[in-house]
Amino acid sequence: MKTARLSEVCKLVNGGTPKSGMAEYWGGDVVWLTPAEMGKRTTPYIAETARTISRTGLANCSARQVPVGAVIMSTRAPIGHLAIPEVPMAFNQGCRGLIPNGTLDTKYLYYFLWFSRDALNGLGTGATFKELSSGVLGNYPIPLPSLEEQRRIVAVLDEAFAAIATATANAEKNLANARELFDASVRETFANPDKSWERMTLKEAALDFGRGKSKHRPRKDPKLYGGDYPFIQTGDVRNCDHLITKYSQTYSAAGLAQSKLWPKGTICITIAANIAETGILNFEACFPDSVIGMVVDPVRTSNSYVEYLLQSLKAVLQAKGKGSAQANINLATFENERFPFPPKDAQMAIVAELGGLSEQVQDMETLYADKLVALDALKQSLLHRAFSGELTASKLKGNDSGFKTPAFTANVIALAYRRHLPLGTENTFGRVKAQKVLHLCESVGMVDLGRNPMKDAAGPNDFQHMLAAEDWAKTNQFFEFEPRPTGSGYTFKKLARFELIVAEGMAALKPVQGRLDKAIALIAPMKSEQAELLATVHAAWNNLILDGAEPTEEAIIYEARENWHGSKLKFADNKFREAIATIRTKGIIPDGTAKRVGGQDRLL
Repeated sequence: MKTARLSEVCKLVNGGTPKSGMAEYWGGDVVWLTPAEMGKRTTPYIAETARTISRTGLANCSARQVPVGAVIMSTRAPIGHLAIPEVPMAFNQGCRGLIPNGTLDTKYLYYFLWFSRDALNGLGTGATFKELSSGVLGNYPIPLPSLEEQRRIVAVLDEAFAAIATATANAEKNLANARELFDASVRETFANPDKSWERMTLKEAALDFGRGKSKHRPRKDPKLYGGDYPFIQTGDVRNCDHLITKYSQTYSAAGLAQSKLWPKGTICITIAANIAETGILNFEACFPDSVIGMVVDPVRTSNSYVEYLLQSLKAVLQAKGKGSAQANINLATFENERFPFPPKDAQMAIVAELGGLSEQVQDMETLYADKLVALDALKQSLLHRAFSGELTASKLKGNDSGFKTPAFTANVIALAYRRHLPLGTENTFGRVKAQKVLHLCESVGMVDLGRNPMKDAAGPNDFQHMLAAEDWAKTNQFFEFEPRPTGSGYTFKKLARFELIVAEGMAALKPVQGRLDKAIALIAPMKSEQAELLATVHAAWNNLILDGAEPTEEAIIYEARENWHGSKLKFADNKFREAIATIRTKGIIPDGTAKRVGGQDRLL
């Protein structure tokens, strides 16, 4: 692909700042951008800025306005923030403006600079902070396809990034919802304690209870630190998840001598800065007097029970600490307050229930966090393809066209059948279940098989797509679906070349087999009806998100039953709720990135 230096296709403009002591230079009608403000933005386009300068201020400094259609880039503190002005705009000396000539599209330039941020940051120089000079920026090469090609690439990236933004927002919301689900369950568990439960102060339920120690002054004396003894601070407690497994500082022998070493299993409770944060030590450690330590009496309670109990009261305890310059509560708050302690067996049951839920939530959080990482990586991958020639006009569509052939779909169906065999559920694998496999491979596995799904009696279906795969399979002696003797449904039947084609098809499936297996594993253990409902509910949920509707349980059920197909009315509410619960438990909550499943009117 042809390349050019940025200075050959752009005019580079430097920024500046009027003198701060000259009131007449400020508060005018010239919008004026800084790197700090750019870093807070979530969209490329900007029309207003926090500060403005006057025409006189503009005339008496090195700042210059760039027109609509330019790109502004921060070139120090830090390098790489970007904005596209929607009005003529000035900026300070931490930025440079790039005004494209007629051979360069503005949004193409924006995407290229975004893609190149790390490389450009590596070209910055300076002892105090890095700065990217106009000369270095101007010499940086940019791929330069035709203007028409640039705009096609921008259209692809715009569409893909919009979908990624939607998926990211939904993943972030689901991540927050997963944590709130657990917090709400903890609060509900302790909301109405039985009147028969014993009431004790934490000190009464402890073998050791008190504030941490850090007697030496000044506290930051270097001789206290850098040894072998973990030193826990309020931030370490705040950032833990039930168990404190990490520490940011250590004490030396001198530090230990003026402190106290608490045993593994101690409950840590913050009473300053971060109020009422809790965690259980997973190792021996010291901590300052901004943290309370509690070593529980195992006859009376357990550290997990007390930690969950305190989590349920976090909001109440935090409210007690408000009102001072630095929020804090004191030891007396816990010495005088009486907390509910049921019999030990009831405590153990509470801990087991909340512990199990915590593990499920952690799995969900990991799933959504991984998805966010994957979405960010996808953006970088798309940008790399765009600026390495892989998104040329001939490749803008059909990059995964090999996944959209009848042969590939037939191999996916065969893979699903083989995944049923070890489970002994192959008798449930007929046409209905195969169609649901294909749908989930697209909606959950994110492998585009070229389907155009619609609302069918048995769930999301693309009959013509499935028929093409079956025809290919039968013609090539791979497999067929044979009517059952009862006249109800079909049975998967291997044909003469089944094993040979499976072996040949493994290479085709390999790039996406992990994603296919994930989708297939969801329904391989299920009966056909369960699979049908799971796929239907997942599709209905995704449709609601695409429509911008709130996916409440009632809305999902209505969309999956009343608004789907008359045959769905035979299923009771609880069947749909079970499918919703499975979707949540398995961490496959839709985020609006799957295909819309349309109505039967699409056939007309």
